Amino acid sequence: MTLTTPVQERYTRFSCPNPHCAQFNRPDAGNIAHRSWTGTHKHIERLRCTACDREFSEREGTLMARSKLPEDTVVRLLKCQRWGVCDEGTADICAVDLKTVHRFQRMAAQRAEAHHRQSVQHVAVEGVQWDEAHAKLRPKQVEWVHTAVAMGSWLLLWVDFGPRTQETAATLIAQVVARARQLPLFLTDGWKAYPAALLQVVGVVYRPRRRGHVGRKPKPRLVAPKSLFYAQVVKVRNKTGHVVEVSKRVVYGGPRRFRKQLRLRQLGETIQTAFMERWYGTLRGLVAPLRRRTRCLSWSRPRHRGKVWLLVSLDNFVMPHKSLRQGRTPRTPAMAIGLTDHVWSYREYIWLPVHTDPVRTTQMDERIARLLTPALQDPPRGRTQAPPGEMVEEHEKDAAPLPRAA
Repeated sequence: MTLTTPVQERYTRFSCPNPHCAQFNRPDAGNIAHRSWTGTHKHIERLRCTACDREFSEREGTLMARSKLPEDTVVRLLKCQRWGVCDEGTADICAVDLKTVHRFQRMAAQRAEAHHRQSVQHVAVEGVQWDEAHAKLRPKQVEWVHTAVAMGSWLLLWVDFGPRTQETAATLIAQVVARARQLPLFLTDGWKAYPAALLQVVGVVYRPRRRGHVGRKPKPRLVAPKSLFYAQVVKVRNKTGHVVEVSKRVVYGGPRRFRKQLRLRQLGETIQTAFMERWYGTLRGLVAPLRRRTRCLSWSRPRHRGKVWLLVSLDNFVMPHKSLRQGRTPRTPAMAIGLTDHVWSYREYIWLPVHTDPVRTTQMDERIARLLTPALQDPPRGRTQAPPGEMVEEHEKDAAPLPRAA
């Protein structure tokens, strides 16, 4: 085989992995050039950044990094994970060792979460539904999966793992609010911890005026801003667990204003959580420990979380949805929300270089930390006036201070 220097157009998908370089994480910037060939069979190309003279492998940041498996085997491993094949079955189908399957799961999960953290930011989300589901781990152990999905586009905004508490719910809400351009409309089930978690993240401080001149001053409290719209779908079950009644209630925003917002945001006219229920149906069918009745329990908590994260990434960018189809053109949730312009193939997903940006990661962590800090404990940050600046509508910025009680 005679090796030749590839044309420059081949390097449009690559970017410099050096965080200190001016062209870091900027593909198609014209700064990537061919350096040499490496590997036992001289089949791996080494590249060079002309801006900072950093040399790196073409496999850096991809699922082929530090792997001796051929590309077709990695594609089969990814497809087996996408269709929910068990680990032993995946090893048999791909003709690899079980440890190889576990190593691939670990690498793919870390890369999927890192890619999601960097790509799903500042998205236009009109409505969000979120819910929690339990998964069976070892005997007598339960792992709760908390998920938020965007209405209309089916994009999975965030997945969190932890106990079914208000703190976990607040963390999920903070992740959604920090990644959305404006405060979306929220729909959930009837869990009582959700309203308090919403107030903890986006609530503003209300300081009532004291009536008269005698007595203690009323204590300030958190109230919902005018831009917050939140409703619940409450299911009443009997002793056997069957649903006997379903009621809908608007918690924040008022019934008439809430339904008006549904029509204005083109989210339908019905208060429902169908998007969330449909996603959990898909998740339970493809991840065995999440099924209702199963003997396939997860004995490793990181491996269990990794399977969910990998499926979330594939669902957003690789798996087309029938409900999103436009004519004969298939679309993925990432296409529907504007993160990409085509359906990714398995090979494109494998060879996509993902480099963690420390600056953007720090900025996002600080934004989430500010959202999780209760406004009553941190008045200097501006939470006494309104939620974070990027979440406030233009007509509410002028009337940010809440009215005092008469």
